[in-house]
Amino acid sequence: MKDAKYWAILLPILGIWGVGALCPLGKLGIWLRELSLSGPAGNVGAWALVLGLAALPGLGLLQRGRSRYDWLLLLASGELLAGLFYLVNPTLLAPAYDAASFVGMAAAGCVSSTLLAWAALQGLEQLMASPTPGAAMAGLLRWAALLWACLAVLFQAAGLWQKIAATAQGNTALPTAALMPTYLLLAALAAADLAPTLLGCRVLRWGGTLALQMEEDPFGEGTVALAETLSGRCGRIAALSAAICVAGNLLQFLLLSVLRTSTFTVSFPFAPLLLAAALGLLCRYFRRAKAVSDDNGSII
Repeated sequence: MKDAKYWAILLPILGIWGVGALCPLGKLGIWLRELSLSGPAGNVGAWALVLGLAALPGLGLLQRGRSRYDWLLLLASGELLAGLFYLVNPTLLAPAYDAASFVGMAAAGCVSSTLLAWAALQGLEQLMASPTPGAAMAGLLRWAALLWACLAVLFQAAGLWQKIAATAQGNTALPTAALMPTYLLLAALAAADLAPTLLGCRVLRWGGTLALQMEEDPFGEGTVALAETLSGRCGRIAALSAAICVAGNLLQFLLLSVLRTSTFTVSFPFAPLLLAAALGLLCRYFRRAKAVSDDNGSII
């Protein structure tokens, strides 16, 4: 994130989820209310803290360069201010029950989604105006691959932890050694489910490499050779993704007698396969495009 305006996103989101990880947001509201009721100085301090936090998204407006989507920063500031106010005074929103925890989750979701929407639209606007589209596409695909991989790893790790915990709770009479084969297989299945996604991320990185080469010499022999190499790799990625998907359920079936829990799902790695197929077909196109370019050059 080279543009300092993106700190307008990072600071509020990291602050909101950091506070939420350290303590429930309801406790933050209780602390602010106690501070406000402690006296005039405490009330001023509480309001200063609330207004300071609410102003963080607006810091993006102080940087050079304006965007038609900057109004989302003001909306995020308003959402953050309203969320903090009702976090301190939850009875004003729901007199019948203590809504502090719900207010905190709702406000965190609203502010985060608004700031992420601004970031996505701002980034798209900058990409479309880039003077070097090849480099812009390479950067986009590189960061997309990294984000996709990180989210996939986190999702699989959380799912594996939940499955291991559920297996342990459902088999309390058995020792840990008896459950170890099940735990190992659950880990292997999680890795098998994650592998096609990571392969798809690799395909995205290859697409970025091809975009950079196209920027330098779209119809050069080096570009065509790279495209043909990537086309073959994409075919192997597609085959490997499908094989891993098949092997996962087959492994579970073969080891069924020693497992204490099993889950069979009908799934297929459509996204990695579609990425590999699309990039593979695009790479095949370059040899034909170079031939047309060479013919036009000879005619001229």
